[in-house]
Amino acid sequence: MRLGLLSLQDHIESTLKPETDPSLFATAEDRRHQILRLLEHEGNVKVESLAERFAVSQVTIRKDLAELEEQGLLQRTYGGAVFSHRSRFNISFIERVQLKAGQKEGIARAAIEHIHEGDTIILDGGTTTLSLAAALVGRFRSLYVITNSVPASLELARAGYELLLVGGQVRNHSLTLIGPVAVRTLENFHADRAFLGTSGTTLTHGHSTPNPLDAEVKRAMIRSADESYVLTDSSKFGHACLATYAALEEVSLIITDSNIPQPFVEAFNNRGIAYELVQEDAGTQADATVAEAV
Repeated sequence: MRLGLLSLQDHIESTLKPETDPSLFATAEDRRHQILRLLEHEGNVKVESLAERFAVSQVTIRKDLAELEEQGLLQRTYGGAVFSHRSRFNISFIERVQLKAGQKEGIARAAIEHIHEGDTIILDGGTTTLSLAAALVGRFRSLYVITNSVPASLELARAGYELLLVGGQVRNHSLTLIGPVAVRTLENFHADRAFLGTSGTTLTHGHSTPNPLDAEVKRAMIRSADESYVLTDSSKFGHACLATYAALEEVSLIITDSNIPQPFVEAFNNRGIAYELVQEDAGTQADATVAEAV
């Protein structure tokens, strides 16, 4: 995030100094967000200083740190916390992971129902597919996973699955690997299913991403797999990005949450585009409509 002429350090110091009005961080979510910001700036945090800074008890701060540790965003130490391996790459990516986390987790659980023991699958980079990577841990005895996502590979490394991380040019904000090397690697493999994220989906331009190199990798993933699935929360519908990587009819199934705009539901039904809707509150598959893709 650009902060104009203020450096990130100046911004944090101006917003998180001890005399800051504690009411600005009245909710646990706001407080935990600021703890991550402070952790990025200082490298470590102490329970005692955080309690003073936010005008809450040390017990409350310990609960905050425990929740953030459970999410893999930090590692608790004696009297404080430091970054975990997942937190080191980019704070903006962490923020996107947390954004609409409930919907993404529900979408991931729905996607798992389409994976079978012994499958070879491809996982795209992005926060929704990262939720799928986390959900896969412990679910199967045997999988072969091909991914261009460093965060997803870190999640899956503890699962004991066969894992291939493709090479390529690193996108710094998300640690995904893109470009010709990634495309050539994918062309050498065949997968049962590919699971892709998207930055935008419209009825006219299909699924799209801001980065043309990323679009090429996504196309290669679709070509390498027997079936392809787009996993996206409903906020991406109605937005078109620079590079289209697939028409709506080119993917096997779209899995999204139940807040999808109604015009898309009607168009999908009319055009025979397969989709599943996942209930946001329960995190389980709701009235999923599955239509034959044209």
